[in-house]
Formats: sequence, C-alpha cells, structure tokens
Amino acid sequence: MGWQLFSLNKSLLKQTKFIQPLLILTLFCIVYWTTINDYGFLDKETSSLSIFTSIMRVLSFYIVGFSINYSRLPAYPYNTIIVLTFLVGSTIFYSVLSVLKTLQIRPSLIEKRQYLDYWTDIEWPATGVGNFLCLGLLYIVVVFYGYKYRKESQIFYIFFVLVSAIFVFFSFNITILLQNRLALMATAIGFVTIGFLWQFRSKLKFITLPLFVGLFALVSVGVNIIEVIVSTVLAQFGVFNERFLSQGNESGRFDNYQIALEKIWQYPFGGREFNLPVSKWVHNLWLDVAYDAGLIPMFLLLLYFILHINCLFKILNSDLPKIVIVYFTTLSIGILLNMSLGPIIQGSIFEFGMVCFFFGVIARLSGEVELSKKHQLSPKIYHANIDR
Repeated sequence: MGWQLFSLNKSLLKQTKFIQPLLILTLFCIVYWTTINDYGFLDKETSSLSIFTSIMRVLSFYIVGFSINYSRLPAYPYNTIIVLTFLVGSTIFYSVLSVLKTLQIRPSLIEKRQYLDYWTDIEWPATGVGNFLCLGLLYIVVVFYGYKYRKESQIFYIFFVLVSAIFVFFSFNITILLQNRLALMATAIGFVTIGFLWQFRSKLKFITLPLFVGLFALVSVGVNIIEVIVSTVLAQFGVFNERFLSQGNESGRFDNYQIALEKIWQYPFGGREFNLPVSKWVHNLWLDVAYDAGLIPMFLLLLYFILHINCLFKILNSDLPKIVIVYFTTLSIGILLNMSLGPIIQGSIFEFGMVCFFFGVIARLSGEVELSKKHQLSPKIYHANIDR
C-alpha cells in the first residue's frame, strides 16, 4: 500500500528533472538558514539541530508533494485537488480556531488586527492568517468557472461545491473581521485573470512565459486600482470600518518595495543593513530573503520558482479536465500574490513548506501529462497501462 501511495520512476524523474529543483531548494535552505543564524536573526536558543530540522521540514514538503502517486489513487486527476483541498482546509480550520480563541480571551486584539495563535498563544498580525484565508476565498472562483465543465464529473463537482461553501463562508467572515484586503484583492484578481485566460486560451493556443510576464505586470499595476475599488465599495456598504476609507490604497508595502529594490544591490550579503519605512519586513518573499541573507539565496529561490512556472504552463496547455486546470491556475494566483505581498518564510515555515508542497504536486502532475503525450495516449489511458 505504501509503495502504491508513494512511488517514483526513472522516466518521471527524467521528464520533470526533479533532482534539479530539489538541489536548488536544498542549496537555498542551507544558505538562507545558516546565514540568518550567523547574523543572529534566529533565537539565541536555536541549535544546529533546529536549523537542520527547519531545512528538512521544507524539503520534506516538496518531496512528499512530488512523491504521491496520484495515478494509483482513486479519482485521478481530481485527487490532486482533494489532497490540496485537505491542506488548505487545515489552515482555514487553524485560522478559525485562532480567531475564536482570541475573541474569547482578548477580543481587543481583533480591533488591533492581531490574533492569538491557537497552539502557542503568541500574538501575530492579521496577515498571519490572511494568506490562508486568501486561498480559501479563491475557491469561489473555481466553483464559478468550473460550473461550465461540471458534467466532466458531476459527483466531484457537487462535493467540491459543498466544501468550497464552507471554505468561502469562514474565509470571508474572518477576512471581514480582521479587515484583511489581500483575500478580497486575490479573489477579484482571480476572477479577472481566469476569465481572461479562458476567453483567449483557444486563440493563444499556448500559455507562454512572455504572456505570463505581461499578464503578471498588468496584474501588478492593477493591484492598486482593484484595492481601491474593493475597499471603497464594501466600506460604503458598511462592511469595512474606517481603515479602508482612510487608507484607501495606501500601503506600507509599496514604500518598503521601493527602498528594498534600491538598497539590496548596495548590501548584496543581506544582514538587514538598511531601515524600512514601515514594519520590519519588506512583505515580499524574494525581497525579504535578500534583506535577510543577501542576493545569492534570493536568486536561488527565484530560479526555483521559475522552474515550476514551466510546470504550470504544461498543465495549462494540457488535456486534463478543465476544472483541474482552473483549480491549479486559481490556486497559483493566490500563492503568487501571497509570495509577492507577504513575509512567507519569516511568518511561518509551515506556510513556505505548503508552497513547496504545491510546487511538488504541479511538478508531478505536469510530468505525468508530458509522459502521456509522449505515449500519444490520454492521461487516463496511459496511467491505466503503466499501473498494470
């Protein structure tokens, strides 16, 4: 049973070049954690064993995500969605428990946009659960665009709608309670981006890197506009408090980005040698890494990310069920926004590991798709053959 659940083969490893991103991720983890430890950014009690444990936790997420043999499990390829939904659901469950605990013990923290961690009672800013809620709220995008293709698997679609309703209900309510803009912006961007890709997908024929870069640039520019629209409209309906009306699109993140982009080249070895206008983090995964540990780990992490963008392209251009393609595209948008607008590693190793797990899943799925093309068979028939 264990071998059926987790398995690798030479053709899959060769097709996905799995060892390459694994080595890059390993090198990044070693360089990053040893560097910030040398700078004294970790707790004084942190030992070499703790650093090794942190590195292995991240690598394990990636390896497990890739190693699960989805084709030998029931309901392939929909089971990839089920696995990721279970992971997203666990983070939403944690968010609900943490917020409820805060309301019972110290409700004043909610007004300050903070919450108590359910397990440790440590105070964290609202962005700590905001990234999890972002992924939960995005399920409404998948339900909306997946409706057209519900006949591909009606039973799965009904199950997915029921689960999504729970996710969206809790994610939306906690988002409103904590006054978090990211989840709402991600949902608006998700609707627009998926609509664009689905409208022009047949005309574009293939989603390519230049198209992705151009689309991401447009989305980046449009974030401010979307933030103003979402915040102002909902505030007028009394959903949000004065934070949105007073701040609008004002965000310390953008001030931090400007300073960080100018200074990281002057301090290529990190060390937090310059001050940020707002907060102690840049609120961008790659810039935060450069701020902490320098340019080398930043470029390693960027390369690791780019390699998996290619995996996503293969899924987008595949013959997989449409709802599977919509799901992975939508979740990718949420994860990309989380990485672009939050201190992922500094905030939670688990969250960074979750991102690596997702990359492992899309690497495996894209490899299966490419192997099926080489055999000139549909993914379903191909896997039926190799499992005999």
